[in-house]
Amino acid sequence: MRKAAISITVILSAPVLALYFWRIEPLLPARGGATCLAANYDPPRQIDLSSPRRDKKSTADVKSMRLKISLSPDEKPYSDGRGGGYGWRYALYLDARLTNGERLTSASICEWREGFVGHVIPALFCYIDCDGGSVTVFRKIGQNALAVWFEPGERLRTGQTCDGGGGVFIGAEKDWRRLPVSNAEKCAE
Repeated sequence: MRKAAISITVILSAPVLALYFWRIEPLLPARGGATCLAANYDPPRQIDLSSPRRDKKSTADVKSMRLKISLSPDEKPYSDGRGGGYGWRYALYLDARLTNGERLTSASICEWREGFVGHVIPALFCYIDCDGGSVTVFRKIGQNALAVWFEPGERLRTGQTCDGGGGVFIGAEKDWRRLPVSNAEKCAE
C-alpha cells in the first residue's frame, strides 16, 4: 500500500513540478526593470516577410535577435470589474538582424495577469494596436530562455507606428517560425 501511495504522489507531483519550472514569471522584470535575452543563429533562422496587405511576400534569414522585456515604474494593474483586465502590461522590444544586413525592430504590448492562470501559462501574448499584429513569447521549459513563436498567419509590424504607412511585417505565413533567445545579457540603458 505504501508503494502505491508513493507512486501516486510522484505521478501527481511531476506535472506540478513541470508547471513550476515552465512558468514565465521568474523571467519577467520587476517594476522599473528590464530583462534582455539574445541569440546568434548558426545556421540562420528563416522568417516570412510581408507588406501590410500581404500583397508582397518574401522570406529572409535571421542571423541574430535581441529581445527586451520591460515594465514601466508607473504601471498599475487594470480591472474592468467583470473579471477582465490585466495585472501588468510589459513592453516587448524585438530587434532582428537579417543576413542581408537589414535590421527589423518592433515594440509591442504584453498583458500578463496575476493569479492561477498567469502563474501556470508559460507565455506572454503580445500585440501592437492599429492592426500591427501579434506574437507569442514562450518560456523554454526548465531554462532561463524564451522563444518567440509565430504560428501560421501570425505576424508583427516592424519599423512603423499606427499613423505611418508601409512597414514590413515579420511572422509566419504557412509554417511555424520559432526564434529562441537565451544568453541573458545586461540591458543597455
